Amino acid sequence: MGKNIKISIPHELSPAEVKQRLVEALADARAKHPDLLRDAHETWSNDNEMHFTGHAMGQRITGSVEIKPGQVHATIILPLLLAMFAAKLKPRIEAEGQKLFEG
Repeated sequence: MGKNIKISIPHELSPAEVKQRLVEALADARAKHPDLLRDAHETWSNDNEMHFTGHAMGQRITGSVEIKPGQVHATIILPLLLAMFAAKLKPRIEAEGQKLFEG
Protein backbone atom coordinates (compact mmCIF):
# COMPACT_ATOMS: atom_id res chain seq x y z
CA MET A 1 0.00 0.00 0.00
CA GLY A 2 1.18 3.51 -0.80
CA LYS A 3 1.46 6.45 1.54
CA ASN A 4 -0.15 9.88 1.52
CA ILE A 5 1.85 12.88 2.65
CA LYS A 6 -0.39 15.71 3.84
CA ILE A 7 1.08 19.15 4.35
CA SER A 8 -0.40 22.49 5.40
CA ILE A 9 1.72 25.60 4.95
CA PRO A 10 0.62 28.95 6.38
CA HIS A 11 0.88 32.10 4.26
CA GLU A 12 -0.15 35.75 4.32
CA LEU A 13 -0.52 36.16 0.55
CA SER A 14 -3.49 36.56 -1.74
CA PRO A 15 -4.64 33.35 -3.45
CA ALA A 16 -3.54 34.84 -6.80
CA GLU A 17 -0.01 35.48 -5.44
CA VAL A 18 0.20 31.93 -4.06
CA LYS A 19 -0.83 30.52 -7.45
CA GLN A 20 1.67 32.73 -9.28
CA ARG A 21 4.49 31.59 -6.99
CA LEU A 22 3.53 27.94 -7.48
CA VAL A 23 3.45 28.32 -11.27
CA GLU A 24 6.83 30.10 -11.27
CA ALA A 25 8.38 27.50 -8.92
CA LEU A 26 7.20 24.65 -11.16
CA ALA A 27 8.61 26.37 -14.26
CA ASP A 28 11.90 26.96 -12.45
CA ALA A 29 12.07 23.33 -11.27
CA ARG A 30 11.46 22.10 -14.83
CA ALA A 31 14.26 24.32 -16.13
CA LYS A 32 16.70 23.16 -13.45
CA HIS A 33 15.76 19.45 -13.50
CA PRO A 34 14.42 18.58 -16.96
CA ASP A 35 15.50 14.95 -16.66
CA LEU A 36 13.52 14.45 -13.44
CA LEU A 37 10.43 16.44 -14.41
CA ARG A 38 10.06 15.73 -18.12
CA ASP A 39 6.83 13.79 -17.63
CA ALA A 40 5.42 15.87 -14.76
CA HIS A 41 2.08 17.54 -15.46
CA GLU A 42 -0.22 19.77 -13.51
CA THR A 43 -3.74 20.94 -14.21
CA TRP A 44 -5.70 23.66 -12.46
CA SER A 45 -9.33 22.66 -11.95
CA ASN A 46 -9.97 26.25 -10.80
CA ASP A 47 -7.84 29.19 -9.62
CA ASN A 48 -7.26 27.58 -6.23
CA GLU A 49 -6.87 23.86 -6.92
CA MET A 50 -4.10 22.07 -8.78
CA HIS A 51 -3.72 18.36 -9.48
CA PHE A 52 -0.38 16.92 -10.52
CA THR A 53 1.26 13.73 -11.66
CA GLY A 54 4.86 12.73 -12.21
CA HIS A 55 7.24 9.82 -12.02
CA ALA A 56 10.24 9.01 -9.85
CA MET A 57 12.22 5.78 -9.97
CA GLY A 58 9.72 4.47 -12.50
CA GLN A 59 6.83 4.99 -10.08
CA ARG A 60 3.83 7.28 -10.59
CA ILE A 61 3.32 10.06 -8.02
CA THR A 62 0.08 12.02 -7.90
CA GLY A 63 -1.35 14.69 -5.68
CA SER A 64 -3.13 17.96 -5.27
CA VAL A 65 -2.62 21.45 -3.92
CA GLU A 66 -5.47 23.55 -2.55
CA ILE A 67 -5.02 27.27 -1.91
CA LYS A 68 -7.05 28.58 1.00
CA PRO A 69 -6.92 31.96 2.72
CA GLY A 70 -3.96 31.71 5.09
CA GLN A 71 -3.10 28.07 4.23
CA VAL A 72 -1.94 25.94 1.35
CA HIS A 73 -2.87 22.28 1.68
CA ALA A 74 -0.97 19.67 -0.31
CA THR A 75 -1.48 15.94 -0.60
CA ILE A 76 1.15 13.79 -2.27
CA ILE A 77 0.30 10.16 -2.98
CA LEU A 78 3.37 7.94 -3.07
CA PRO A 79 3.23 4.40 -4.43
CA LEU A 80 4.41 1.49 -2.30
CA LEU A 81 8.00 1.55 -3.57
CA LEU A 82 8.42 5.23 -2.66
CA ALA A 83 6.37 5.16 0.57
CA MET A 84 9.51 4.36 2.58
CA PHE A 85 10.83 7.84 1.71
CA ALA A 86 7.75 9.68 3.04
CA ALA A 87 9.26 10.53 6.44
CA LYS A 88 12.31 12.13 4.77
CA LEU A 89 10.35 13.90 2.04
CA LYS A 90 7.71 15.58 4.20
CA PRO A 91 10.03 17.94 6.14
CA ARG A 92 11.88 18.90 2.96
CA ILE A 93 8.65 19.71 1.14
CA GLU A 94 7.38 21.71 4.13
CA ALA A 95 10.62 23.72 4.32
CA GLU A 96 10.59 24.50 0.59
CA GLY A 97 6.93 25.48 0.77
CA GLN A 98 7.53 27.82 3.69
CA LYS A 99 10.35 29.54 1.76
CA LEU A 100 8.14 29.83 -1.33
CA PHE A 101 5.30 31.55 0.51
CA GLU A 102 7.29 33.88 2.76
CA GLY A 103 6.18 37.54 2.59
